[in-house]
Amino acid sequence: MMRASNTELLLHPEEYSSAPAPALGLGVKDIIRTLRRAWHFPAIGFLIGLILAVSYVMFVPKLYKSTTRILVDRSMNRYLQTNKIADEPTFDQSELESQVHILLSESIVVPVVRSLDLAHDPEFVGPPKGLPARILWSISRLPSIIKLAVGLTSDVGLKIDSEFLLERTAVEALMKRLSVTREDVATVINVTVEAGDPNKAANIANALADAYLASNVEEKHNSTNIARQWLQDRLPKMRTAAAEADWELQSYKAANNLVNTDKGSPNAEQLSSMLTQLANARMAMTDAKARLERIRETIGEDDPSATVPDALTNTVIVKLRSEYMTVAAKVAELEPREGSGHIAVVKLRQRMDDLRALIRAEEGRIAGTYASEYEIAKARETELVSTVQQLTTEAKTNGQAQVKMRELESSAETLRALYNGALQKFKEIDGQAGGIPVQDARIITRAEPPLQTSSSKKAAVALGGSLVLGLLLGAGAAIAREWLADVLRTPSSVEQVTDVPCVILPNVSQERGRKLIGGHLNLIEDFVLDSPHSRFTETLRSIKAMIHSAALKYGDDVKVIGIVSSVSKEGKTTIAANLAALMVASSGARTLLIDGDLHKRFLTAKLAPDAREGLLEALAAPDRLDELVTKRERSGVDVLPCVLSERITNAAELLGSREMGELLAVARKQYDYIIIEIAPVMSVVDIKMIERFVDRFIFVIEWGRSTRNLVIEALSEVQVIRDRLIGVVLNKVDPVELRRIEAYKGNRVGDYYLEG
Repeated sequence: MMRASNTELLLHPEEYSSAPAPALGLGVKDIIRTLRRAWHFPAIGFLIGLILAVSYVMFVPKLYKSTTRILVDRSMNRYLQTNKIADEPTFDQSELESQVHILLSESIVVPVVRSLDLAHDPEFVGPPKGLPARILWSISRLPSIIKLAVGLTSDVGLKIDSEFLLERTAVEALMKRLSVTREDVATVINVTVEAGDPNKAANIANALADAYLASNVEEKHNSTNIARQWLQDRLPKMRTAAAEADWELQSYKAANNLVNTDKGSPNAEQLSSMLTQLANARMAMTDAKARLERIRETIGEDDPSATVPDALTNTVIVKLRSEYMTVAAKVAELEPREGSGHIAVVKLRQRMDDLRALIRAEEGRIAGTYASEYEIAKARETELVSTVQQLTTEAKTNGQAQVKMRELESSAETLRALYNGALQKFKEIDGQAGGIPVQDARIITRAEPPLQTSSSKKAAVALGGSLVLGLLLGAGAAIAREWLADVLRTPSSVEQVTDVPCVILPNVSQERGRKLIGGHLNLIEDFVLDSPHSRFTETLRSIKAMIHSAALKYGDDVKVIGIVSSVSKEGKTTIAANLAALMVASSGARTLLIDGDLHKRFLTAKLAPDAREGLLEALAAPDRLDELVTKRERSGVDVLPCVLSERITNAAELLGSREMGELLAVARKQYDYIIIEIAPVMSVVDIKMIERFVDRFIFVIEWGRSTRNLVIEALSEVQVIRDRLIGVVLNKVDPVELRRIEAYKGNRVGDYYLEG
């Protein structure tokens, strides 16, 4: 029989396939619950941190730390440089960084080891005092011993002189206990040493600072002597080379009759002067020609107002033009009134003509002067052109000699400058070699014996840090174990994934099956009969109530109930058997329990191991159902087993066949409830074939084993049953963990449960 709701669901499967998978949240409450369940992880982490901290305090030797502060400053150098006493540059950032590495170098450490005889100090070259320190020292030597044993290192070092080995060991030990750092003030360097004795720590730190200052002065002295000696050896050769170059120059000039001045050769100077004069002469000639042409044009004009620049300064022309303008004004005044034939007008015009002739005559005299100047300039230009051509010819003739002379001059000047510079530098260095020793570093705070060990602070920090780190690592491990495993442990997480109500079912020990109670064997499949007031039984009553609620809510006749799970061994058989027994015991309902897992047949093996016929025979003859069932004497449940000699290949087809529908139709008339255990969803497709005959389903999930993705995938595989899920059973919950999960409910919730 196929229900209408099932048909609708089959027509629209994409509603489930397209829905996004719900995600598990990681809220504060979830973390608290996880830590409450796995409290032993933080506890173990705390204990491990405590053990490590105590071990550190016990085994790490107590050390005293002492510090010397060195100021790297060249204020004295700047003073000496300003007053021309010494020439020293100031420190830059890179040089300050290099001072830190110098203080950490063996050139400073080795002299200190020798001066303080640290090569024979047991703290630096032998096993330390005290059992914990000796153990730690022995452990630190294990890698070297192992490398020597397997051949990764050779024993050449053992054949070296023992004193050298002791010194190298002391140097390496001191380097490990030495730290050189710069403070916020860029020019202050801290030299810190750790030792087992406070006085020893202070002495070593001060010795390192003194060795650094002495090395600095000695290095400067050595550098000065090396430079002085090098210059002293080079000066005679440089003086000889400069003299030879000067002699070669003078000989070449004498041989080629060359004379040179500061500005070059005489021929070159004369040619340059002539070129300048030629340019000036051409400019003068051009200017004179322009003036001559202008005055000639002016003379050809009849306008007495037209003139040239020189005419403006000529007193005769200025006077004549002034008189001309006066007469012209009178003519302009009388002629309109008296007429052009009037005797006065005629005389005035005659006077104007006379004045114009006088002006032109004076301009002709000026034009003659201009013509004379032009001829003189032209002659000067012609003469200079001839001179320049002659000098150019001479310059070409002497060009090769001039080039060679300039080459010799350049070489001589270069060698002379090099010699003079080296000689001056030699005098400066020679004066500094026996002069004032310049210090660019000084100790501003000498190391003093410390009053307390540096390891006391380390111990407190190590203790607190180890405890906190242990707690955090333990909590992190618990959370990682919970969430990385992605298993389902709480009803809320199951409901979040499935969106179906979930009940939690505690695990029941298999030891109960080995006891005889009241003359019968107490089996786990009859646990609800042996423990009617347990948490396990009460949870199954809750499932039974869900079945009744589903029948009332949807108005269906809920008789056929399928028990399914994602994979095998999640507890379907136990739940199916106990639910069937509870149905009979609580209300006397006639209940049929069918083993629908034709592959494994766990239910048959548990409840009807002696059966010879069962489900397959009932499919062939549904009317034989009464004689094929096995009745459980104690619970009153009828079991329809599945008896097979070997596994069959058409199990799914049998479960979804017409015969199965007819069998269930017969069973519906005879029984109030029919409970079918169905094969796992992820293993076979049986549920997809039989689901149309089932009214409601119960989905079983194993606590702490079934993952979120597995459940989501299983429900996606059988989308058609999701609307018919009555509930989800979170099975096999550890009772101790169950109390932790429900700790928020308090202890009074469990007062009604007598056991389980």
